[in-house]
Amino acid sequence: MSRDQFFFALFILAAANGLEVSVVGTVVAQGWSDALLGLFNISAVVWIACFAASVLLYGRRLDDVITTPDRVIGLGVLAMAILPSARLSWLALTALSLYMLGVSPARSLRGRGALIALAVTGPMLWGPALMEVFGTAILQADAILVSTLIGTDRVGNVFSGAVGSVGISPHLYAIYPGCASLHGMSIAVLAWITISNTLGGAWSAKHLAWALVAAFSVLAVNVSRLSLIGVFPAHFDAIHGSPGSEIAAWLSLALVVAVSLLGVGREAFART
Repeated sequence: MSRDQFFFALFILAAANGLEVSVVGTVVAQGWSDALLGLFNISAVVWIACFAASVLLYGRRLDDVITTPDRVIGLGVLAMAILPSARLSWLALTALSLYMLGVSPARSLRGRGALIALAVTGPMLWGPALMEVFGTAILQADAILVSTLIGTDRVGNVFSGAVGSVGISPHLYAIYPGCASLHGMSIAVLAWITISNTLGGAWSAKHLAWALVAAFSVLAVNVSRLSLIGVFPAHFDAIHGSPGSEIAAWLSLALVVAVSLLGVGREAFART
């Protein structure tokens, strides 16, 4: 086994065990067909990123010798990934990705694959962890943006809707973790990193600026959707549920892809 095949196998092990909990849970709750149609309650960007990382990690396949530190990292990843804990698997992938970045030449296939693998842990581990620790402040930030945009009052993560008919108090809406902008922004960053590293463009401060544009475009879509709920309370079900959620998801994805392709630039396409 070459060194790159060794890293590829460790990545597959950690990622598969991290995804297993959601896959099994949705299959048990919804059945195979519905779970598959819903991508097992995992963003399509995460699946694409995992595939892109695996292709980059496996595609090199040079006959580098597996070193002693490689074996130590491998044993650590194996010990964490075989346990029935998605968080430990994503933590193992974080450690593995950082190690691969440290032992890979700049902008090599392995280094680019490692960066995508590290970015996958954003929405799968570190984003939810941030919500657990700073969830109150994050939800309040969303509520501040919404209440400022539509000009209504706010208390904590609760904002009031637009003033209704005379004698009728405006509705109150609470922003819960499932509606927070943070998850969408982490998916946007993952999409940007996946596209830019798959196409192989060189990184610069300009590319970082484009990544921020991609993240804030998703923030704008989510805040706009929440604001529409406050302005049009009679259409709450349509805006918050279907088709509002689907429209917001597809619009966010389209914006992220467009911004990412613009940010990568023509020079990256010329290299592919």
